[in-house]
Amino acid sequence: MVLQENRLYLQRMWQSEGEVADFFSAEKRLDTSLISPLTVDEARLKTILDDLFGHTDSAEIDWQKVAAAVAATRRISIISGGPGTGKTTTVAKLLAALVQLYPQQKLRIQLAAPTGKAAARLTDSLGQASLRLPLTEAERAAFPAEASTLHRLLGAQPGSQRMRYHRGNPLHLDVLVVDEASMVDLPMMARLIEALPAQARVIFLGDRGPVGFGGGGGSVGRYLPVCRAGV
Repeated sequence: MVLQENRLYLQRMWQSEGEVADFFSAEKRLDTSLISPLTVDEARLKTILDDLFGHTDSAEIDWQKVAAAVAATRRISIISGGPGTGKTTTVAKLLAALVQLYPQQKLRIQLAAPTGKAAARLTDSLGQASLRLPLTEAERAAFPAEASTLHRLLGAQPGSQRMRYHRGNPLHLDVLVVDEASMVDLPMMARLIEALPAQARVIFLGDRGPVGFGGGGGSVGRYLPVCRAGV
């Protein structure tokens, strides 16, 4: 047991929360050893986003375009909003932008969610959104065909607490989208973070609000100020 700031934690939960908090912290965010090797041509990115989201001279801010621009230029990002706010459409256009930015890189993009139902929903909604985008056959083929559960992504082994992918054997991916992030319990979130390769871009999707990671601990909402600071 660990007592910290008048809160009593199980040792495992305390360690997991520390790892998750560290991942989202400014110090981690600014660690140059974790910067993605994929450089961003900002002028090219602007052109691509204008094509995908539309260009307007209006003073009104297109927050979906802003979210895509931030996620394309940062290692860690959180896109939050309630049902019907356009998170899936934003992510579809973001992935399209990344594919168009790096046509020679053959980006390894993966989608994941905490449950099978959430993974199936993400597969369907993102697939439908991608069909509405002006993509070439090659660009469309770069989109992941299916989302998986986090357990499947990490290579969970039946009857064991061990995962196939971990710090010593990181995931083989360049971009990861995690839907329903607020439903991920702290131990699973910590294991996911541990298994991420240093160059990966990670986009977390979730509802903004006081919804804790399952199993106790913090919430997606508590990390939003960090993201506004430039994660």
